[in-house]
Amino acid sequence: MNELWRHIKGEIWKMRHTLLPWMHVLIPILGIGIFLLYYSFAAWSDEGKVSGYIQALSVVLPLVISVVCSMSVETEESGHFQTFLGTSVCRWNPLFAKWIFLSGIGLGSVLLAVTGFAAGYGMMTGRTVLSAGDSLILAVTLWLGSGCTYLVHLFLNLAFSKAISLCAGTAELLISALFLTGLGEGRWHFFPCSWSGRWSGYLLLYWKDSNMVSADYLMKSLEICVMVTLIVWGIILWWFHFYEGKKRYD
Repeated sequence: MNELWRHIKGEIWKMRHTLLPWMHVLIPILGIGIFLLYYSFAAWSDEGKVSGYIQALSVVLPLVISVVCSMSVETEESGHFQTFLGTSVCRWNPLFAKWIFLSGIGLGSVLLAVTGFAAGYGMMTGRTVLSAGDSLILAVTLWLGSGCTYLVHLFLNLAFSKAISLCAGTAELLISALFLTGLGEGRWHFFPCSWSGRWSGYLLLYWKDSNMVSADYLMKSLEICVMVTLIVWGIILWWFHFYEGKKRYD
């Protein structure tokens, strides 16, 4: 545990002078500004505006995650992975630390995006669309749904290249948008990139009318998501055990 904490502090030290921290602040603020500007004249209901914003946020998350993971791994590559792989006793700690750091600042960014939108919309219209508690729950739901996506893109960047990760992120953006429709029924559980949009959508639907959401369906979906998560983590951790930080070519 001490070694893991040391690696996490190392991630903070390495990334604090990069664009990563600023990206996690500026991107949510830019998104909030664009949507509030559009919603200032859009003839949608309050409920529709919240749902549309959350859906857009969930759709763009995979692409943003691919960019963030690419930037983080590029920093390691510039140092020939020496600080990433050469200072650990437990083989998996560097990967765990990078995942914890990136997903941690991702949580802060999502919290800013959701609570900032709710506050800005309230100031603009004088109406409360999301309470502080609802905003927090919604942000955590979006973040939990993206946890597996961070690991997948760390793997793609470490095993292959930035280009592969960005292509995958673009494909995931399209898949997550498509699977918010009826085409995702029966399929979305197996695609981690779609989890944020689906789970946040079900949460909003439950708040609107709890009878519209089947508890049995949600439990079955959760079981499949947990199973997919365990499989993804198992495969990537097994692969990382043999990883040597070989040079990658874009």
